[in-house]
Amino acid sequence: MMKRHNPTSVVLVAAFAAMTVAGAAVAANFPVGTHLVKGTLKDWQNNVLTSSAAVTIQAVATNGTVLASTPVDNPSADGYNFVLQIPLSTTATDSTAAVGDQLNCVLIQETGLALAASPITVGNANAVSSLVLEFVNMQSYTNSAGATVNVPAEYVDTIAAMLEDEGIEGEDYDPFADYDHDGVSNYNEYRAGTDPFNPDDKLEVKAYTASQSAPHAISFEYVGGHIYGVETTLSLTNPQWALQKVKKTETDSEHEQIMPSDDEEDVGLATIYVVPAEGATSQFFKLEAK
Repeated sequence: MMKRHNPTSVVLVAAFAAMTVAGAAVAANFPVGTHLVKGTLKDWQNNVLTSSAAVTIQAVATNGTVLASTPVDNPSADGYNFVLQIPLSTTATDSTAAVGDQLNCVLIQETGLALAASPITVGNANAVSSLVLEFVNMQSYTNSAGATVNVPAEYVDTIAAMLEDEGIEGEDYDPFADYDHDGVSNYNEYRAGTDPFNPDDKLEVKAYTASQSAPHAISFEYVGGHIYGVETTLSLTNPQWALQKVKKTETDSEHEQIMPSDDEEDVGLATIYVVPAEGATSQFFKLEAK
């Protein structure tokens, strides 16, 4: 196995001043305060980042206007490492939002790469929303075919080290290549913690048990520190893959994803359970690692 080095709501009373202009009544737009978004930016290992991450958080309107921006700082006592102050008015303008607007939260790296993150729903003035984001340091990479993709910087570092261990120099780090020809790309092997130079080491379903009266059981070999999930589709003719919630046990509550172990030295067999779609005559699942 490859080891990775690694609200009290405030009731707003909208005030309108009627003005007579050429015989028409015009409603004035008023500033009504600021909505705060206090957030925590973490890395893929759930560590709260500090100012050294050199990341800027922006609240961006759907037209592309940046309404609030702040650099990630060292975490406060309550664990937050950024606060966005979104200006509000009774009706959204080029420089303000209105309560209920949907904004995009964007992460800007020091290198200039912009990474889309979670959406923000603008709340009431003087109220506070909380947000937890995950950040992965990305870098732009051009493969031998001239195609440019953004991949985690850690991926390139990891593959470079492995190539050196293999005695290979000057090899293309293309994340979509398949060094060991096992049908799994280099990048997907990196995500799963498996060895891209060993065709016998890959993430795959080891056992599958279906039951009409119980969740379906999917068994696989995990690598500690990695998060696993399941996607499902009802047809392979025109597949529409969607996230399927999973259970750690047959009687457990449902989770978006699971981490069998956070110890990177830990490997072993794990089983997760999925509830089949009601009334479906067939259903297909695929296991994924993060």
